[in-house]
Amino acid sequence: MVAATSEDLPTTIEEADVVIVGARLAGTATAVPLARSGLRVVVLDKVRFPSDTLSTHAMVPSGVQELLLMSALDRVLALGPAKPRYLAVNDGSVSFRERFREYQGIDFGLCIPRDQLDVLLVETARDAGVDVREHCSVEDVVWKGERAAGVRYRIGGRPGEVHEIHARVVVGADGRRSRTAAALGVWEPYRGSKNLRGFAFRYIDDPVGIKNQNAYEIFRADTNMALVLPSSPAGRTIVVHMCDARDIPRFREAPEDMWEEKLARDPRLRARIGDATNMSKMRITDDLSSFYRRSSGPGWALTGDAGHFKDPVTGNGQRDALKHGRLLGQAIARTLGDERALDVALRDYERERDRDTISTYHWGNRETHPKPSSPLVHEVLRGFVGDENPDFSDTFNRGRPVEQVINVRRLVNGLIAALRQPGADRPAILAEVASQLPHEIGIRRHRLLDGFRSTKPVSTENAGWSIGKPPVIPTHRAAATRTKDAPETAVVAAGRVDAERI
Repeated sequence: MVAATSEDLPTTIEEADVVIVGARLAGTATAVPLARSGLRVVVLDKVRFPSDTLSTHAMVPSGVQELLLMSALDRVLALGPAKPRYLAVNDGSVSFRERFREYQGIDFGLCIPRDQLDVLLVETARDAGVDVREHCSVEDVVWKGERAAGVRYRIGGRPGEVHEIHARVVVGADGRRSRTAAALGVWEPYRGSKNLRGFAFRYIDDPVGIKNQNAYEIFRADTNMALVLPSSPAGRTIVVHMCDARDIPRFREAPEDMWEEKLARDPRLRARIGDATNMSKMRITDDLSSFYRRSSGPGWALTGDAGHFKDPVTGNGQRDALKHGRLLGQAIARTLGDERALDVALRDYERERDRDTISTYHWGNRETHPKPSSPLVHEVLRGFVGDENPDFSDTFNRGRPVEQVINVRRLVNGLIAALRQPGADRPAILAEVASQLPHEIGIRRHRLLDGFRSTKPVSTENAGWSIGKPPVIPTHRAAATRTKDAPETAVVAAGRVDAERI
């Protein structure tokens, strides 16, 4: 550790193999395999845990599997949560229920409030040997030439106490408003989509009782989609309204009136939760634009929501943060001794993340339109009725890409059934098919043909999206950001270098 004297210089400079910004799902999932490989890993987070954050909380079996691989599952199960093994869909005249596909013996989901889950992941990371430091606010990235070489941070945001950690890799796992992305010069996503739905949720004491909390449930009526997700501790449930974004101001002004209005428009939902008690205050947002950022470069990577975010209605954010955090950590551990191999591995990690998530990204973009389900949609869904084996549930559980589950055969069968319904509005049904064909073609083209980091638009994406203005990154004197092993190489201020050269 090296001391410094000028108030513009860091008060301490220390060395690590990897420094990670953000200690929630993606950050801890990245850190654990690195620490298990014997590397020195420091994780910084601006909050103190336990700390809550907006989230659907839902984790499907393929995500629970990641908790097992991380050695965090026993801690989480000790909370006594419900373990739903089914997905139930209620949409108009269509209702069905399916089991989730099993992953490594895990056939259940979990829905843990983030102020409970994230602290357990921090404990797991510390047990693996990760140095997790709370209440540490990262200000900037340290550069060595064109390579990310560490971070500058303050403890508790106190002025005059600037610290640096120099590392061979910098990982940003600090969420959609990633300060790390801004410091790396990649704040603005290269593609995105405006979400036309808002997000309003609360916790309730579940009227069905603990023994009957066996399914994630979807209720669709009019323009609303409601998710009923058994939570933790057992007996509690989270209810999420994925409503028209234009409803959000009314939810903020009169949340209880809006709650009653949503129940009144969906008798099945009212029957399910209308007798709920001990209801929490509602949490509300309409800031849900989906996006992809460039997520790798010389000596750096972004993971979790810092690099990619999609409509939370898919219930896959936590699964993806854990899985791709783990894969990133493993890729770094394999290649850290060779800069060229490392940079290739970081790029390969990003490419694989995109390949794994793009189908769900487009599915979320299509689901974001707040409109009633059409007769065609009902008939396609009706094709899943009658069999509880995993099929439609694979869309959430990522057993297969969405377009392989809701495939051409199902679409054609649904179209024929819709056209045969008494009184069917055949011109409207055929017009809907014509409007959906560009989506079907575009999704497959993007996944199979467009290539890595394609910016070619896809019709599922909605214009008008924004992630807001980037945080202001302080500009420090060059002398304050020289790396130890290259004293004559000033590290440029954030945004001054294009960090992508591979």
